[in-house]
Amino acid sequence: MARKKISDLRRTELIEAVIDATHEHSFAALTVAQIAEFAQTSTGSIHYYFGGKDALLAATMRHLLDRLKVVTIERLVKATTPRERLDAIVLANFDDAFFSKKSCSVWVQFWAMAPYSEPLARLQVLNQSRVRSNLLHALKQIVPANQASQCCTAIQTYMDGIWLRSCQTGIAVDAGKSQQDAMTFLDRLLV
Repeated sequence: MARKKISDLRRTELIEAVIDATHEHSFAALTVAQIAEFAQTSTGSIHYYFGGKDALLAATMRHLLDRLKVVTIERLVKATTPRERLDAIVLANFDDAFFSKKSCSVWVQFWAMAPYSEPLARLQVLNQSRVRSNLLHALKQIVPANQASQCCTAIQTYMDGIWLRSCQTGIAVDAGKSQQDAMTFLDRLLV
């Protein structure tokens, strides 16, 4: 196994610091100094590795999207039917590998900032397009073609709503319960 470069490790540490700092301080109030404090480094490190706060925030969002992509692919590889593919895509969004109070908080804050940041907006469009494409591929094999788009929108809205609700409530995030609820939602939607 190849060793990771020190620079790659440092970038990962800074990205994890952004996740922790954003959860604690909120995106709107987040400063480079706070990120550096969480990473136990200087503000100069952020500028050295990323060129500034905006590039670090975009890298953090790409990191979270990559985690979602990996979990989705792992689940899709095991799916053999269109319904199993659909379930895999939806369940990946609530996988306990990253569906936590902290992730929900950070994810929702990034999406809230996307309309004001071109790099974040681009990532949001890319993610929504990828999810929509995957969902439609499965749905077109399950429901009549004229219903696939409407079902897809309902599923995406449901998933986004669960993330938002998980962020805004004081209730502990429960990945297993969220997955169970998502399967119930799909069963009722596809009747």
